[in-house]
Amino acid sequence: MKPMRLFKIVIAAVALATSAVLLWSASGSDCRMVVSGASGVLQFDSASLPAGQAQSYCYTDDAGRKLRFILARGSDGQVRSVFDACRQCYVYHRGFRVAAGELICRVCGNHYPIDHMMTGKASCVPENLPHQEFGQSVRIKISDLKSGRALF
Repeated sequence: MKPMRLFKIVIAAVALATSAVLLWSASGSDCRMVVSGASGVLQFDSASLPAGQAQSYCYTDDAGRKLRFILARGSDGQVRSVFDACRQCYVYHRGFRVAAGELICRVCGNHYPIDHMMTGKASCVPENLPHQEFGQSVRIKISDLKSGRALF
């Protein structure tokens, strides 16, 4: 076998292996599945979300697409919600990893402490997801969740 042909085969194998790892890590989301609530609203018990913590959730829409989002509570007690995607890196469909009170972009590696996750860095900014708080309850409209369908 000619050395140049062998080199091309090795490069193709490495590219294929790299693609497989990227696809595996993108689908390795540790989200909690949620189902539709009454009257087109998802409802969560906010008391189960301690300050400085975040949790990833997934909702499967009517078309079978998994829509991912994150609920977090800052040290100020405020609940924050974002799509599991950012304005720049969403094209890679990898989202964020939640670790040690931070969101970490799986593409560019930017770290977002929960208290500042809405501000972003450079062009990598977590995409806001509207929510309402009522006492110990957080509600997200399914229509708002579906509005971010293009991110996934």
